[in-house]
Amino acid sequence: MRKLNISLSGEKTKIEIEVLGRSYPDSTNDWDKNWITSVVHITIPGYVAQFTCELRTDELADFADELTAMHENLEGTAAFKHIEGAICMKGTIDNLGRILWEAETYYPPGDGAVLQFEFNSDQSYLTSSIRQLHTILSSFPVIEEL
Repeated sequence: MRKLNISLSGEKTKIEIEVLGRSYPDSTNDWDKNWITSVVHITIPGYVAQFTCELRTDELADFADELTAMHENLEGTAAFKHIEGAICMKGTIDNLGRILWEAETYYPPGDGAVLQFEFNSDQSYLTSSIRQLHTILSSFPVIEEL
């Protein structure tokens, strides 16, 4: 079985979200079916962090759309906003194709430790990240509520 992940990389920094599977595959509630169990891996100068959390497929789909628009237009921002705040990321691209990423993790969500950091990358990483997101979403598509 292939590893399903999305990576954001930059200068001495890497955020990787590995998707393990649907959190509640047997649920009869469409809202619950969109939760996916994931492992977040973060490597930044001076820190290595890893934790498991549940993300949502609709959050990943929104992020994929925003990254795609950023890549096509070479302007704007793209943000991943987790409903429980376990991981949030926002990238802003400048007119030279450089991206400033602002990230925050909160584990465990609600009452845990907070890690905030920034890093720079460039547009050359976007194609791979967008492709990774589409691979995840083809394996775990958003289930629309009826």
